[in-house]
Amino acid sequence: MELLSTTFLAILFILVRTQQGFTKTKSRSSPDSILRQKNYPLLWRIVREGGHRGLAECQQQFKNEIWNCSLGDKNVHKQLPIFVKTTLPFATRETAFLHAISAAAITHELILQCRQNRIPGCKCGKTRKQPTGNSGWQWGGCSDDIKFGEKETRRFIDKLEKGNDARTAFNLHNNEVGRKVVRASLTKECKCHGVTGSCNLKTCWKQLAPFNVVGSELKQKYRAAVRVSFLNNKLHKRDNNRDRLVTRKHKKLVYLDSSPDYCVRNATVGSPGMLGRTCRSDVVPTKECKSLCNSCQLRHKTVEHYKQVKCRCKFVWCCTVKCDLCTVKYSLTTCTK
Repeated sequence: MELLSTTFLAILFILVRTQQGFTKTKSRSSPDSILRQKNYPLLWRIVREGGHRGLAECQQQFKNEIWNCSLGDKNVHKQLPIFVKTTLPFATRETAFLHAISAAAITHELILQCRQNRIPGCKCGKTRKQPTGNSGWQWGGCSDDIKFGEKETRRFIDKLEKGNDARTAFNLHNNEVGRKVVRASLTKECKCHGVTGSCNLKTCWKQLAPFNVVGSELKQKYRAAVRVSFLNNKLHKRDNNRDRLVTRKHKKLVYLDSSPDYCVRNATVGSPGMLGRTCRSDVVPTKECKSLCNSCQLRHKTVEHYKQVKCRCKFVWCCTVKCDLCTVKYSLTTCTK
C-alpha cells in the first residue's frame, strides 16, 4: 500500500504539472502560471491538511454511530486527501460522504488560508452589486474567495478522475456536493461604523461558517442520499418509476452500492466491526455506547477509570495561569461477545 501511495502521489504531481502547462522558459509562461508553480508545494500541503481535517470531522460526526468513519487501513492516512478506489472499493453512501467531506474540507481550508494571507497572490472574493436604496450597509472588508477554493480543489482532486465509468461519475458528483455545501455556508458578516457605536452604517462581507457546520449539513445529506444507476455513461435516479438524469444541479449525495453490515469485521470494505469497540464516557455517553453494542447483538463491559485534569485555574499577575489538578472519573465501555 505504501508503494501504491508513493506511486499515486507521483502521478498526481505529473498530472498537475501537465494540466497547468508548466514550461522551462519564462517567455512562454504567463504570470499566473509562474505564480501557481511557485505556490504548488504550499497548495499541496494545504490540500493534504484539508484531507486530514475532513476525515477528522467525519469521525466527529459519526462517533456515536456503528460506522464511525474508521477506515480500517492505516495506510489510507498516507493517501489523503485521495481515497484510492482499491481502498474504498464500493460506492456506498459512506464512500459518498467521505468524498464529499474531503472535497468540502479542502475547499474550506484553501479559502481559510487565503483569508489569513498565507497564500501569495490570493485575493478577496467578489461580492454582489450593492443593494439599491438606503439599506444602511455596504459591501466592504475582504470576503472569502469561494471561487478560488472551488477551482483549486477541482484542479488537485477532480482532475485525477479519468475515464467515463460509474465510479468516476460517482466520485465527481459527490465531490461537487461537498463544494456546494461549503458555498451555501457563506454568511454575511458586518461591522458597525458611527459615532459612539451608533451603527449608522455597516460594512459587510461574506465569510465561511465554521467547518463543523459544513460537516453537520453533509451528515444530513448522508441520511438523505439517493441510490442511482449508471446508464448511457450518466448517473440516473429512479423517480416515479422513471429513470431521471442526475445533473450538476442535483444537490443530494448519491450511491451505487448498498452498505455492508458494519457490525461485522470486513477488511474488504474497511469495516473493523463492533466487537472490541470501546467508548469513553467523556467522549460518547455510556448509555449510547451500550446501545451501539446491543444493536449489533453484542454484550458490553464497563470499567471505571480515573484521570487528572487541570481545574480551578486562576490568572496570576503577571502573566501566568495557575491551575490545580483534579481527579475525574470516567467509564470505558467495550463491546464483547
